[in-house]
Amino acid sequence: MAKRDRRSERADDVLRELRAGDAMSAADLVDATGLSRPTVISILNDLESSGWVSRRASDPDGVGRPATTWSLGDDVGIVIGADILVDSMLAVAVTFGGTILAAQSSRLKHHQSDARLEAVVSAIESVRASCRAKGPLLHLAVSTTGVVDGEGRIVRSDLVPQWTGLNLGHVLSQRLDVPVTVDNDINMAAYGEFCQRRQRGALSPDADMLLVRMSRGLHTGLVLNGQLHRGRTWNAGEISDVLDLRLDGNEAPDDDWIDRAALTTGSVAAVIDPDVIVMSGPTDASVTVIRRIIARLMSRRPCDSESMIAEVEGLGRAASVVGAVNTALEVVTMKALGVEHPHPVALRGMDKVVSEVERGQHTVMTTYQKEHSGDPVRVGIVGAGARCRLALNAEMEGNEGVVTAVCEPHHLARKRVAERLGKDPDSITITPDVAGLIASGIDVAFVTSPDDTHADVTCQLLEAGIPVYLEKPLAITMSSATKVLTTAFETGTKLYVGHNMRHMNVVRSMRHLIRTGRIGEVKAIWCRHFVGSGGDFYFKDWHATREHGTGLLLQKAAHDIDVMHWFADSYTTDVVGMGGLTLYNQITDRRDNSDQLMGDWYSLDNWPPLTQKGLNPVIDVEDISMMLMRMESGVFASYQQCHYTPDYWRNYTVIGTEGRIENFGDGEGGVIRLWNKRTHYNADGDETFPIVGDANGHGDADVLTVTEFLNFVKNGTRTDTSPLGAWYAVAAGIEATESLRHGSTPRQVPALDDELIRYFNNNQVK
Repeated sequence: MAKRDRRSERADDVLRELRAGDAMSAADLVDATGLSRPTVISILNDLESSGWVSRRASDPDGVGRPATTWSLGDDVGIVIGADILVDSMLAVAVTFGGTILAAQSSRLKHHQSDARLEAVVSAIESVRASCRAKGPLLHLAVSTTGVVDGEGRIVRSDLVPQWTGLNLGHVLSQRLDVPVTVDNDINMAAYGEFCQRRQRGALSPDADMLLVRMSRGLHTGLVLNGQLHRGRTWNAGEISDVLDLRLDGNEAPDDDWIDRAALTTGSVAAVIDPDVIVMSGPTDASVTVIRRIIARLMSRRPCDSESMIAEVEGLGRAASVVGAVNTALEVVTMKALGVEHPHPVALRGMDKVVSEVERGQHTVMTTYQKEHSGDPVRVGIVGAGARCRLALNAEMEGNEGVVTAVCEPHHLARKRVAERLGKDPDSITITPDVAGLIASGIDVAFVTSPDDTHADVTCQLLEAGIPVYLEKPLAITMSSATKVLTTAFETGTKLYVGHNMRHMNVVRSMRHLIRTGRIGEVKAIWCRHFVGSGGDFYFKDWHATREHGTGLLLQKAAHDIDVMHWFADSYTTDVVGMGGLTLYNQITDRRDNSDQLMGDWYSLDNWPPLTQKGLNPVIDVEDISMMLMRMESGVFASYQQCHYTPDYWRNYTVIGTEGRIENFGDGEGGVIRLWNKRTHYNADGDETFPIVGDANGHGDADVLTVTEFLNFVKNGTRTDTSPLGAWYAVAAGIEATESLRHGSTPRQVPALDDELIRYFNNNQVK
């Protein structure tokens, strides 16, 4: 080996230790690298003169000669990884040391070649500007659709044909004055998944990995000996060129499709013999299909054959940008040190990327749409009560909505419109009935009226052809819940049910840990819900009555039942309930609060619970309740709810065959802990994951659900929430309530028509 190569590799050894983040002395680096002190000092001097590291006295005010420590410079520079899809892009900025600084997604609304390029440049410039204090942009790595050659030219792009022939690498390098690497999005996704596993020790740096992605056909990405394999004509892995296995978002392919996908995957894997096969799909719901393929793949193998490892993707829609970031860091290190294969850089702060991806703007499921006409989406609201402000998210930038009409029969309707919605009552239509709302000419409607009105109001709107965002629960009886689904199916009008917790970071992060196999196969889920504000929220108005809400195992628990179903990828079939009215029935201070709303009486000073004032005249729902569930998949679950705890949060525990996870807090500042090693008492867990966002409850999730609803209405994009899931949550809650009130007798959730199940599983497409 040449002398320069040996020195470059030794410099890379030193840099790897400094990239871990802590300042280190020369002695520390000698111990960590095994190099001699003169070699370490010489390398540090070279790195300092090149601007990569800096030195400082560890205790300049101490007695005696201060020790010298070394660290990466704060303003060494950044790299950016960008993933450019058909209608969106995601850009991530990372320090030279591997700390993620920013993640920003944006829509690509213009599809003409030049306008699209301008939008890409603008988005990258925006991310670069936000991190300017960390130094110059050292390298940009781009992932994009199509076949990309070694110079960064898009040789062919079926999804973005106007970019076919464009030397994207050269153009971006000129426009941004920075070196640029461009590669195909499947290749970058494969490398991202590989790097994630390499970072956590699941794969060695020289391992082989096969990525199989199902999206508008079957595509593969291949990492051999730790390096991407692109093929002689940069076309390696494009199986869809010779084999039609389109998925197109349909999450219920037939057995023949599963068989062909398993056979194809197995054939490719048999040739390569990789350490692991990683499979991904176009949406989060694709995991069900992936598991069927993996099961079929394993069943095909002879009993005495070598074991084959196949896993569900770990990064999802973030995989390509993670691959791009890792590529950029490696290129910069190669150029800085002259080393051919530098040590990988561990990324810190992945929660920023996960959180940005979960906003839902960056997705492969969008397709070309007509340019927006400039006309706003006219929004109507049914019910100007406690949850009506939800609809104001439609007016946020990018959602293109404007509230034009409100249906509210209450005699204080104008006052509520002014105070709750911040609207001039004379500037919009205010009507006492749904017919008047429909006649006003709205394009979509938000139903936030009391629960017992949900079914009739929603069906009336659907029959008029108006897409509906229906606040949970779907309905309060089995017959009315089924009627809503049936009406949506028969009319073909889009229905969205606001189970916003599917967009809360705590829920999505826990589901991500489940889906990536961190705790094995899910076997049990427990939820404890401490409803500290129960006396204010549920016992001073209509929520306290069976007439308007059936019970709080329906009204309040519907969220958590839906979450547990989502964690398990299964629905409840059998339930048992138990509970009672144990405290609030003792309070005799009652009054009619129909001219007030929840915010008018809510206060943390309403404590202890028996000192509450002004409860609803009628209280016949339970204030403590619990239920046991058995799901179709065999998962067992339990739910406990108390409405007079001093604190307000929900705790999920999910137990699998290889570990468990549990959240502590459910918003910003809380954490999720993972246990996957056998131990005695270990309060801290084996790994900890911060909860990002949702600092004030589910406000962040409300924004995401409204945006998802409007994208679904305008573009037909697949949603993470599900009317079908909403029906099963209501069904489990109603049957548990019936069990509770009839001696805790076991109950079964009724069956739903197969035609309805297929329709809603297929994103409301017949």
